[in-house]
Amino acid sequence: MGINPGFAAEERALLRGLQIDAQDLPTMLGWFPVAINAEAGTLCWRHLGEARFLESFFLDTLNQQAREERQLCQTPLDSLHEQLGGLPQVAPTAFIFHVSRCGSTLLTQMLASLSQCIVMSEPPVIDAFFRYYHAHPELPGAKAIFQNLIAALGQKRRQEESHFFIKFDSWHLPWLPFVREAFPYIPILFLYREPQAVLASHQRQRGPQMIPGLLNTTRLQVADLLVSASDFDGYAANMLAGMLSAGVEHAITEGLFLLDYRQLPNILWDELLAFFRLDCSEHDLLKLKARSILHSKHRHTSFTGDPESRQPALDDQRLNFIHNCNQFYLQLEDIRSKVKLCKVVS
Repeated sequence: MGINPGFAAEERALLRGLQIDAQDLPTMLGWFPVAINAEAGTLCWRHLGEARFLESFFLDTLNQQAREERQLCQTPLDSLHEQLGGLPQVAPTAFIFHVSRCGSTLLTQMLASLSQCIVMSEPPVIDAFFRYYHAHPELPGAKAIFQNLIAALGQKRRQEESHFFIKFDSWHLPWLPFVREAFPYIPILFLYREPQAVLASHQRQRGPQMIPGLLNTTRLQVADLLVSASDFDGYAANMLAGMLSAGVEHAITEGLFLLDYRQLPNILWDELLAFFRLDCSEHDLLKLKARSILHSKHRHTSFTGDPESRQPALDDQRLNFIHNCNQFYLQLEDIRSKVKLCKVVS
């Protein structure tokens, strides 16, 4: 679960700004946890005030804040519960896990267009917590700390806010049972896509989980399909097989709700709004549908479809990787066909 210097630099960039003494703050409302100082055992916060998280990722919202407006503070990690005292909160509505490049960002962007929704897309403090816990498995009260981190992210800053969604990073799939244990009654969605489309997207622009050595993803790799670190396409296929395999396992053991890329965007207004008891006006529905035709990661640009990708010759080993991905994908499709969104969030 370690990070390379690039990730460390990114985290350090989050922590540049005017340092505020947390003891001088009357409330933590409008302050959001962004990182964990492992050596000091402290939690780092950034002040966002009234700003909504409308960008495709949590980091994008932070980075858009003017440099002169950036304020930070630190509190002991083990006192997190005290920082939340009296802080108005919205309980989680659902957690979103995914295999990457499968429509999860589009789903969160559509939800974020609704004023009643708080949407946190891959907040870096969750990744920081998983890395910290991985390095310190003896951490006392780990589950409570995680629950409080989620509560801190779900601050209620507006009267209309009633629903709260969090999208996890794709490499967080091994932590899904821990998330389920911490929140046993919160629905978990798992999004996936036809494997070759996912791999083609990573050929165009590779995510960090698909680059050997950038993240510690050994818990996701299929053990009998180990590949050379120089084989980026083989490594990506191996990683995807691990993610799809984890999805199959957790769909059975953790009661996931499965969504295939092909169901988007219509499934949001056809089924998910009712499932989450999200009351939408006609104006809200128009906003949802308007957002659905824009690029998921560039919300001011129309989406015109994925460009064609090169199709390299497939040797026997690569064909084996693709075969494994396809087998897991078909298993997910089989499970999805038998389990419908029949429950309603209370």
